[in-house]
Amino acid sequence: MAPQRCIDEDTEVAVRRFLTRIASRYDVVGALLYGSRARGDHQPDSDADLALLLRGRHQRLLTTAIALGDVAYDILLETGINISPLPVWLDDWEQPQNAHNPALLNAIARDGIPL
Repeated sequence: MAPQRCIDEDTEVAVRRFLTRIASRYDVVGALLYGSRARGDHQPDSDADLALLLRGRHQRLLTTAIALGDVAYDILLETGINISPLPVWLDDWEQPQNAHNPALLNAIARDGIPL
């Protein structure tokens, strides 16, 4: 089992604000912080990699990613934290071998911090 890791307060505030903003537009059933901010070895200008587990039918990945990026940009202006959202539909999350990038999903599942 991986050791318990903590998210720094600035990242926590920015990510929670982001999740609140998208809640009415997307059926988010889970979110995991991964990458350097999850490991605790980030620099002040490091992005916050955030996997968003979405329920429902697959939407256009690019369209969804751009819309989430627009919200992330607003959060960047407000908090100084650059969130990099990654939309992941539940069927891909539950069957990563069928997803476009199974290695990434497996790494997020292994190392990500659930929010």
